[in-house]
Amino acid sequence: MVSYLIRNRISLLVCDMAGTVINENGLVYKSLYDTLEMHGYTPHAKDIASWSGKEKKQVLYDEIYKKMLPVQGGEIDISWRVNVAESTLKNMLEDRYFNETNIELIDDNLYDFFACARINGIRIALNTGYSKEFQSQIIDHFKLDLYVDGFISSEEVKHGRPYPYMINNLMEEFDILHPKNIAKVGDTKNDMREGVNACCGIKIGVLSGFETKENLLEAGADVVVNKITDLNDVDDVPVFLL
Repeated sequence: MVSYLIRNRISLLVCDMAGTVINENGLVYKSLYDTLEMHGYTPHAKDIASWSGKEKKQVLYDEIYKKMLPVQGGEIDISWRVNVAESTLKNMLEDRYFNETNIELIDDNLYDFFACARINGIRIALNTGYSKEFQSQIIDHFKLDLYVDGFISSEEVKHGRPYPYMINNLMEEFDILHPKNIAKVGDTKNDMREGVNACCGIKIGVLSGFETKENLLEAGADVVVNKITDLNDVDDVPVFLL
């Protein structure tokens, strides 16, 4: 099932969550938009594409800053505005995530895929632009703690994607001596750029979330598959190589 990873001597698979492991049907982007609109910072529709893979608090900060700069000018302190919006987003996401029925694992075979990888010596880690608290809630809700070896939030490092710090942290945690033994999988350009910046051995794009094949390849993907569980064998699934 994981022969592609084994052939490439991967010992750690770092998986994005939303759109890669969890099928959210765009919930996070809708919630970000609704939160900003609720507080009077309605974003332009064209800006939504730039949110993919970013730390959610950073998205709020960037959008609120753009709206407040023409009003206040110069050096402005918007931290309290961002904190209020973040609290709204947290409550909205919790309500929609755990009470709506269309949030599910990306594939019914995901647990088996993770189990097979681990049996073959490949550890599984999850990383996300969500807060650590909300990430833990999602992991508990889907019982992913039984199938992964670790997880990290962008909240725990200085800068989130596309910077490599989350992967660097995991590399140290799992005592991996060279990034060529790490594979990064995700559905956004920032996921691929994170993998490039961390010098991961393989950057795997998936089409189960936000981006197109062309955009993932342009951002640095070495291989693109329809969904994470299609990493059964590169010879048996639809794969697009750079």
